[in-house]
Formats: sequence, C-alpha cells, structure tokens
Amino acid sequence: MRSRLAATALGAACALTLACGQKPASIEVTPKKVKIYGLERPQRLVARVLDKRGQPVPDSPGPTWSSSDREIVEVDGSGRLISKKEGKAVVKATLENLSTSISVEVVDAKVVEITPLTARLVGPPGSPLPLQAVVKDSHDRVVAIPVTWSSSNEKIATVSPDGVVTSAAAGKAEIVAKVGDLQTGAEVTVDTRPISKLVLLPATALARVGDSQHYQVMVYGADGTEIEGASARFTSADPSVASIDAAGIASGHKTGVTKIRAQVGNLTTESTFIVN
Repeated sequence: MRSRLAATALGAACALTLACGQKPASIEVTPKKVKIYGLERPQRLVARVLDKRGQPVPDSPGPTWSSSDREIVEVDGSGRLISKKEGKAVVKATLENLSTSISVEVVDAKVVEITPLTARLVGPPGSPLPLQAVVKDSHDRVVAIPVTWSSSNEKIATVSPDGVVTSAAAGKAEIVAKVGDLQTGAEVTVDTRPISKLVLLPATALARVGDSQHYQVMVYGADGTEIEGASARFTSADPSVASIDAAGIASGHKTGVTKIRAQVGNLTTESTFIVN
C-alpha cells in the first residue's frame, strides 16, 4: 500500500511539474522571421526547447546558433543578431538532433528624412498639409521603402498612410515617419485662424530644363494682417513639365507651361511656370 501511494504521489508530481520523462522534441524560436533595417543593428532571437506536448523542457540546455552567411548577419551564442550587409541569410538553432531555421533579411536603411521638419498648418479644422518622407541607405542613396506615419496627438492633427496631415484643433503635434526601428519626427503647429487671402510669389517664373524655382506663399488673416510662417500644400498642374516638392521648390523637366498651385486652409492660389 505504501509503495502504491508513493507511486501515485510521484505520478501526481510528474503531472504537475511535467518534469518526469520530458524529452526535447522541438525548438521554438521567436520571432519566426526577421527583417532588420540598417547595418550594425541588433535583434534578439529567443529559443524555447519543447517536449512532444509543446511544453517547455525545464533545465534544458540552450541551442547552439549559426548563420548561413556571416557577411550578412552574425549571431552569437545567446541568439543575438547583428546585421552586417544587405541581403538574406538563414539562422539556425540546433540542439542534439533537433534544429529550427529562421530567415533573416537585412535592408540597408540608415535614416528617414521628412520635408518639412517643422510646419505651421494654418486654417480651419480639416485643413490638409502633405509631408514627404524618404529613406536613405548608408551611401546616402534614396531607397524605395514605404514608411509608417503616426501622430503624437490626434486631437490636434491626424496623418494619413501617405503622409497628409489634417488639422483638428489648435496646438502642436509630432508627426513621425518610421521604418523598422528608424524614425524621424516633424513638429506641426496647428493655427486655426481663418484666412482671407493668399499671394504666391513669383506670380510668373521662367526656368530652363533642369533648373529650379523656389515659391513662397504670403498668407493673410481675416483682419488683413500677414500670418507669418504658414506652410502651404504645393502641386503642379502638369508634373511632366515641372514638379514641386513639399518645400515649394519647383523643378523643370521638359519644355512647356504649367500652373503651380498653393493651398493654405480652404484657399488656393496659382502662378505660371514656364520651362524652356
């Protein structure tokens, strides 16, 4: 009887602790797929040794780690990755006859640049202002990677997936463009004063193909006084003739004539841009 009770107690202890007779059956690694933006950046992999029931095996030794291409990504004994060069590699966790592979992609992205970095969004709530973001690599080349936009205070200003900021109430908000763990913020001040008039300068501009022209907008409030520092939304009627960026710099691309438009709040004005 005593031996039967002891066996029952031992069985209960085994059921509670799952420690009796547990053998490693698989290795679970998280995350299962890794994408690292930037060179010389770390990323941690976490491994768990599981039994056939999918339960962790207590006191199991950790796996050994290896990389299929150490020129792209290195991995140390604790599962810490370091990105070295753009490309793809496979990192493997191995314990005895068990192994798990994780695909790792390294993207050469060094910085996110936003234009403009500071903006004054003038006009009634609902006024739009587009921001532009580009990602550059370690060689200062533009990389075609989409960014994720967010606002620090959506009660002041919201931002769309393509970077268009829309005012909600007077105040300040930081608009952030992010790729992986790289990010840059632009400070947007929302000024909800009504606007009575816009003046776009120069009224007419002449440039050669390849040249640029800087446009400025003068904004006047309801009392007729100028509102200094107001940001404008610039567009070109024919971008094939000339395009214009968020900073108001128009670039001539081919011979022709286009209209350069500036919007502040609910008002729009335009000027003529001639390229020859």
